Amino acid sequence: MESEGRGEHSGDIANWPPAHSDFVLKYLANLVVSGTRTSSTFKKVHYNACAKAVNEHFKTNLIGDQIKNHMRKWQRLYKKINSLRKISAAGWDENNYIITLDHEHYTNYVKENKSNAANAEYLNKPLEHYGELLTIYGNSMATGKYAKGSNEALGIQDAETDDTEDCDVLFAATTSVSAAGNSMSGAAAAATNEDNGATSSAPKPKKAKTSHPEGDGLVGALMTVGDMLSVAIERAGVGDNYVPPNLLGTLRSLPGFNETHIAYYHSHLVDYPHKARAFCDLPFDHKVMWFAKFISEKFPGN
Repeated sequence: MESEGRGEHSGDIANWPPAHSDFVLKYLANLVVSGTRTSSTFKKVHYNACAKAVNEHFKTNLIGDQIKNHMRKWQRLYKKINSLRKISAAGWDENNYIITLDHEHYTNYVKENKSNAANAEYLNKPLEHYGELLTIYGNSMATGKYAKGSNEALGIQDAETDDTEDCDVLFAATTSVSAAGNSMSGAAAAATNEDNGATSSAPKPKKAKTSHPEGDGLVGALMTVGDMLSVAIERAGVGDNYVPPNLLGTLRSLPGFNETHIAYYHSHLVDYPHKARAFCDLPFDHKVMWFAKFISEKFPGN
């Protein structure tokens, strides 16, 4: 390799064969899963250890700086893939890591400009090593409403969000019922005032009965309230011990974990059904983060 014979502190990127990249990505992903990497980034000691492992396996002469520089390339690729996933009309096959576009949208996209044409190699085909990249960079590059600080426990916000949504439904229903009640009370008060006025003056001729649009609106409001209450009751009707039936299959679909990891985490989630339900509702990236966090705590320094 080009790196052989260079100085100890060389930072040049070596001429990387695919097998070497594959080894490095799997090695670093395992550091994350095992909890050996305790921060959002790798330290020099991790890169040096990786270089040593590569050298022992392939009889090369790499150094930690070359591993670090090579991983910058993969980090840029990870960001690029996540950007491409936002293409209009693009789908995402999370089991095979494929950005999907139908023929029409694909053709229009690649014809738009040269940059898009260059991105065609990442569309409608499995993205090699995305699983390892997700494990390595997924937690440190989380964005949006699921992003959390380093001192926040994963999963807390999502569980609270579910509870808040249920409360919002019930609150809206209660508010509507209250408003309907106020409307009825107002109508009754108006009728009472009219009756009182009638007793203090001469009798008035009877009027023919007419339909009241307000009454129709009230009926509609009550029907809406009923629908909202039905939704709230249905959501509240799931027992606290309910565990999603696809939990084990979901765990097995996540990259970077062996059967021992899966067995331990599955047992943990079954013991805490509310966590299992919250876990299954997470986006794919965040399922991996939850799983990796548990394994790093269960098997420290492994």
